[in-house]
Amino acid sequence: MVPSWDDKYSIGNSDIDLQHQKLFDLAKKSFIYANKNVSREEIRGIVAEFFEYMKEHFKDEQEYMELIGYPKLQEHTMIHKDIIASMAGLIKTAKNVNDLKENLLLIAEKWLVEHILKEDAKIEKWRQAQLHQTEEELVEEKPQQYRYTCGCEHKIHLVPSHIHEKILAGKKFSCMTCKVVIKIKLS
Repeated sequence: MVPSWDDKYSIGNSDIDLQHQKLFDLAKKSFIYANKNVSREEIRGIVAEFFEYMKEHFKDEQEYMELIGYPKLQEHTMIHKDIIASMAGLIKTAKNVNDLKENLLLIAEKWLVEHILKEDAKIEKWRQAQLHQTEEELVEEKPQQYRYTCGCEHKIHLVPSHIHEKILAGKKFSCMTCKVVIKIKLS
């Protein structure tokens, strides 16, 4: 059985947490579909919805990890790629509705939920350690941050200097809420 979302699974980013909540809901929906009589089209529909949303989520989560300077970004990105490849393989190899149902449950329970509960939890643990370290450093020296805006009204993104340098070099970062590329805020 798929567990329900709990705030203890939070990674400290409201946009990513909302996506995780939706993924938990999709996993629960998958469990319901897998345990009732449904057509091949219905089960394919939930699989497609799950698959597309997971790809979108992984992209946003990777941008977030890059934004905060998560040191295991490459490793985590490879886990995402493995999940997507495995999911695609399971879908392709399903011979009938029951195979699709079993594979959907495997995806929902094993990869998705375990990934959020174990791998994504590492992101928050690292971020919390950085916050603690940053608090100590703030006593000594305040790190430079740059103010950026997006399409959201009254929203300011505080961007650390290492990300600011990447933006100056041509890298683009988008707001996770409005999807607009962030731009330096002019005074």
